[in-house]
Amino acid sequence: MKRLPAYTLSLALASALLAQENFTISGYITDASNSEALIGTTVLFDVENQKGAIANYYGFYSLTIPAGKVSLLFSFVGFESKQVQVDLTENKTLNVALQPSAGKLSEVVITSDRFVLEEEVKKPQMGIIQLTPKEVEAIPALGGEVDLIKVAQLMPGISRGGEGTTGMYVRGGTDDQNLVTIDEATVYNVGHLFGFFSIFNNDAIRDVKLVKGGFPAQYGGRLSSVMDVRLKEGDLQRWHGRGGIGLLSSRLTIDGPIIQDKLSIMLSGRRTYIDQMLRLTGVNLPYYFYDFNGKISYKIDRRNRIYLSAYLGDDVLDFNETVTEENEEGIAEKADEIENELSFGFKLGNITSTLRWNHIYNNEKLFHNLTLFNTQFDYDIGGNFIDNSILIRSSIRDYGLKADWDYFYSPDISLKWGFNTVTHLFRPNVVNTGGDISEALGSREGDLIVNQEAAIYANNEHNISNRWSTNYGFRISSSIVEGAFYAGFEPRLTARYAINKLNSIKFSYTYMKQYMHRVSSSSISLPTDLWYPVTASVKPQASHQVAVGYFTGIEKWNLSISSELYFKTMSKLIEYREGARLILNDNFEEELINGDGQAYGAEFLARKKVGKFTGWLGYSIAKANRSFTELNRGQTYPARYDRRHDVSMVANFDITPRFAFSMVWVYSSGSRFTAQNGQYFFPNPSFTGVELVPVFTPRNEVTLASSHRLDANFIIKNKPTKWFSSEWHFGFYNFYNRASPYQVRVQFDGLNYRYVQDGLFGFIPSIAWNFNF
Repeated sequence: MKRLPAYTLSLALASALLAQENFTISGYITDASNSEALIGTTVLFDVENQKGAIANYYGFYSLTIPAGKVSLLFSFVGFESKQVQVDLTENKTLNVALQPSAGKLSEVVITSDRFVLEEEVKKPQMGIIQLTPKEVEAIPALGGEVDLIKVAQLMPGISRGGEGTTGMYVRGGTDDQNLVTIDEATVYNVGHLFGFFSIFNNDAIRDVKLVKGGFPAQYGGRLSSVMDVRLKEGDLQRWHGRGGIGLLSSRLTIDGPIIQDKLSIMLSGRRTYIDQMLRLTGVNLPYYFYDFNGKISYKIDRRNRIYLSAYLGDDVLDFNETVTEENEEGIAEKADEIENELSFGFKLGNITSTLRWNHIYNNEKLFHNLTLFNTQFDYDIGGNFIDNSILIRSSIRDYGLKADWDYFYSPDISLKWGFNTVTHLFRPNVVNTGGDISEALGSREGDLIVNQEAAIYANNEHNISNRWSTNYGFRISSSIVEGAFYAGFEPRLTARYAINKLNSIKFSYTYMKQYMHRVSSSSISLPTDLWYPVTASVKPQASHQVAVGYFTGIEKWNLSISSELYFKTMSKLIEYREGARLILNDNFEEELINGDGQAYGAEFLARKKVGKFTGWLGYSIAKANRSFTELNRGQTYPARYDRRHDVSMVANFDITPRFAFSMVWVYSSGSRFTAQNGQYFFPNPSFTGVELVPVFTPRNEVTLASSHRLDANFIIKNKPTKWFSSEWHFGFYNFYNRASPYQVRVQFDGLNYRYVQDGLFGFIPSIAWNFNF
């Protein structure tokens, strides 16, 4: 037997060791058309068994796999998949840019979409909805104003408030139980024009994630949902512009490189001209809103990036009029006329700013994001009349720090941990008065209420086997206020069992706590409500939510289908006594009462994301109850926005390369109210001898009529040039003119009283011109 040469044995041994050694390949995945990060891109090194990684919120991925030649498949919905061959003999950086598919149904796109469909079924997360600006912009909207929140309301499990408004009531929760952020900074008021339009300019948005259940541990502070909105970063290669001119507003967004491949900027602005449009009809309403988004992105080097983003938005009403009074004898002699300046108005605004630092550590597996953020929310209501003046003001200031680490330990284990702390400064009920009115209502600065919130969390996404995967973690939250300290342990768990590649069963459990609430009162007409933190006597709200779902995909149609059942309990909920005085009341806690809530339901969603025909069909059947010992004689009653059935059908058709059509049909059960169903006479000697006393039904027992409507949008694309493209949108809101009830009036016909349901928003046509350059 011949002996092998020593160098041959050494080479064989080295090859064997190399084959067993693992190396890490990592990098950023971007959109080739604009350099934007592609969040959630799938990176597979084992296509057959769906082994790989998912890009994080900044488009960063990391894979630690055995050395040798490997084929990586990068895929994302609406983009052409890309396969890259890599000879992995050391840690490598691989940045990948994917080309938009532009609606082409080529073999490679179909293949890519199949893998993405399998990934949606495979991942353990549930109760999460992802939206892109492209999906939002084609959907018909009120007045032609593309609206992110109105689109979110079309998803199952999310009920709208009043017709046409931006209220979101998620799985039986209230509107103030939704956490809405722009680049990780909290937004306290998401509506313009008293809530009929949202503050989000679709041109400035890169990605939206809406979580309504199965919350990952990094999210907290609200009971019902999280809407995580991320702004576009700006192209590092070339300049772009886009915008639009509509009947109600115009907008413009530009982005591009300041330093090629290093520094980019995005600027976006929008302003309405409702005041000018109404003036043409003879109506004087001196109201307008505007908003501005800006973002600077700086790539320091391969491992470090900095982002600075900001939002500014205001609603402004400024009414001025000269009032003429007659003299004491009632003679309208010009010399004796007294002219007084009457003015009234309000200003309602948000300001947010965020500074973030991304860093990749030397091992290529660990990624961190450090965030400093600031939020300001203010409203001013004021007026002047006959040498009197009044100004009522309320404000919130947030100053926070947030740190998150992503550790891509292996293709099967992804760890995430971090902490955040935020100081809330609430100053409600600031009053400044002048003139005779100051004797009855004196000026005051209002109490400064300080609330310190902090949390730490840890989360692990673990693919145990081809069939089992989990996402589990915890969050420890706390709040410090004057005279009290609150803390809570919030466990989180989701699990998935794969029946096969296109069918899975999922389960989730979430415990959440909320350390602030919003004061609202139907007896006071103001453009906004007041936010207050927990106090020594007002305890944090809490909720438990359990959900189970079945998820499947139909590969032939690129259709994903999900059905979820959920059950949620809520404690320490807050209501206000009838007739409670909330504004200008520093002892508002005396008007509060606590109770419990319960919500359960079923949701169904069939969604098609690619092809010439896209859209979704959603349906939810749900019930939401409240129990307060001091309301409704202590008996359980339906929540105000307890809508039994919600149906939404959304369809987008690319008829030809130049013509497209979209439509939305929605159906909703009516919201609830407490009705007067009788009255009786009661002796009262202090007045006329008798008093008329109303008799009411049990709380929220009566339901408004159900509503449904059809919206349509026709899109005509002009022939593009090398540098410019544009399209016309012809919209039709409430196409068959069936106004939805939004309020109830009591009407007396001389003999009897009866309720009349007033409708809102009949047929409304719109036209808009959008452009890109």
